[in-house]
Amino acid sequence: MKQKTLRVFEVEDFENLKNIVKTKYPLIKNHFFLLKEKNEQIEDFLKRNNLNYFIINSDINYINNKTKNSEIKVIHKEKIIEKHSKVKIYDKIIRSGEEITAEGHFIFLERINAGAKIQIDGNVEILDENEGLIICNGDYLLVKKNVKGTIIFNDEEIGKVEKLTIYTKEKSKVIQ
Repeated sequence: MKQKTLRVFEVEDFENLKNIVKTKYPLIKNHFFLLKEKNEQIEDFLKRNNLNYFIINSDINYINNKTKNSEIKVIHKEKIIEKHSKVKIYDKIIRSGEEITAEGHFIFLERINAGAKIQIDGNVEILDENEGLIICNGDYLLVKKNVKGTIIFNDEEIGKVEKLTIYTKEKSKVIQ
């Protein structure tokens, strides 16, 4: 037994199908077409053009003579739902004069220089030294080092931080 990968086009619009077959026949002639339901007009068109097709949830399928001896198995996969996240990662030094004002979750991998201003309505993670002004209004704040900078977390100034520390609305905890 051999495993094969099949290219399948799901047919939803007959006019679009006719246009694609007319303009791109050499590219699609070895692909399969998938119909959601029985449609004699589309089936006749695909047969006339010697194109392979299947009908979902049906025993009806048409395979031209060229591929008739091949074993064909249609596998329905789960849909992947993409959820856009508001996480933004900065892998660069935030320079003096730069201002970032936004919502979401922000991660800063490099240092934040004096004169930089960051105001975030969301969570902030600072994984290098901070010397700028940071205003964070989120559920938590993670800071590695803050000796010269100013950090305001939910309207309270944090002060000096020399070890990796997480701040929540209820408490703070040194991690490292």
